Amino acid sequence: MIDDILQAAREAGSILLSIAEGGMKVSRKNNHELVTNADLLSEEFLRKRLLNINPDAGFLGEESWEGVLPEPPFWIVDPLDGTNNYAHGYPVWSVSIAYWNGSSIEYGCVHDPNKNETFSASRGSGSRMNGHRILSSGMKEMSDCIFATGFPYNRKIGDPGLDLGVLEYFLGRAQGIRRGGSAALDLAYVACGRLDGFWEEQLKPWDMAAGALLVTEAGGEVSAYEGGKWSPVSRGVVASGKFIHRRMLQGTGKRKTGDRE
Repeated sequence: MIDDILQAAREAGSILLSIAEGGMKVSRKNNHELVTNADLLSEEFLRKRLLNINPDAGFLGEESWEGVLPEPPFWIVDPLDGTNNYAHGYPVWSVSIAYWNGSSIEYGCVHDPNKNETFSASRGSGSRMNGHRILSSGMKEMSDCIFATGFPYNRKIGDPGLDLGVLEYFLGRAQGIRRGGSAALDLAYVACGRLDGFWEEQLKPWDMAAGALLVTEAGGEVSAYEGGKWSPVSRGVVASGKFIHRRMLQGTGKRKTGDRE
């Protein structure tokens, strides 16, 4: 099944590239979050394509989400992760596809059309980029690490919408912090070791599902943001190489109250 999933992701990526060259229509979901006709067309294509692969599976897509998980098994799809980047011509966005069997993510794929890089994993078979095996970071000291995070869309003047105590923890310890704008791609980069870790609190299933499998199959660790086992209903994620995961969870446990180690 994974070969069919990869092909579907690449075909959706081609649709997105074509629309980006001309014909993009942009509107707002809310004050900070955009949606384009490319999101909608990519999801429509993937719904048909993936249900052809497995007609008995449900479908959970970002643009058609109604707040309730389908009965498993079901596809978890972000047809365009990084829409704001896409709408501004900033080439950091991806297509994300995962397959939830009811107890775990069985297949995952994150495709970057701009770099022509396709990250994939099947449970128990490892993670790959363009067919080549990838491994997560082996860093043991946070001072040697590059991390990534994201900022929520519900931020406003006087309220950034995130816990600044957590950000302060990582800023004081890491070699660098990055904000790419595509959580799925950030997780893929953790899987291949380009990033040593990623954390973000306010995410949806389609942001995390494929990337979570990529990281674990690459030898890394993935937890729910609040700690414990990650699942599609987790409100966020912490992912990293295995040696620094405990330290990252210590960081996401920090609060504005000024907790210290």
